[in-house]
Amino acid sequence: MSIEYLVEKYNKLVYKICYDMLGSSLDAQDTTQEVYLSLYINFERYGNLSENDIKNIICKIALNKCKDILKSKARKLQNLTSDDQIALENYESDNDIEEEIYLKDRANYLSKIINELKEPYNDVLRKYYLEELSLEEIAKLRNTSKATIKMQIHRGKNLLKEKIEKDGGGYLL
Repeated sequence: MSIEYLVEKYNKLVYKICYDMLGSSLDAQDTTQEVYLSLYINFERYGNLSENDIKNIICKIALNKCKDILKSKARKLQNLTSDDQIALENYESDNDIEEEIYLKDRANYLSKIINELKEPYNDVLRKYYLEELSLEEIAKLRNTSKATIKMQIHRGKNLLKEKIEKDGGGYLL
């Protein structure tokens, strides 16, 4: 079993653990890389273990790395002066950058998956989800009935769900 195999197989799982704990896609990406760096450095120690044992170790490393980051952030916040805390709170309330990045990444991912669908589903879902057009507007643009569009959206959603689940789906969770 190679390190490349483990990275490929468990990358989404590690990223999801990190994202769930840290709440930031950038921190989750950085921490995921640190997890695999730690695994690589100590890989010889795990040579006699089963894949399931190594999976458990990878998850434990991810959890510990995330805990370390959270502790570090908590210490930094404790050392802030009251003026710094007020400035930080004002910045955070005015700018939810992480949420914006997540939503943009999610829209790009969704757009990529929708583009892989066949006609008419890719066009109808793009108009419905990405352009946020109503059923009536899509029906008028496609010169068809609202019922037809509704059925195409329903079928397209099922196809989209299958593709997302096949792809791992973690990105949209």
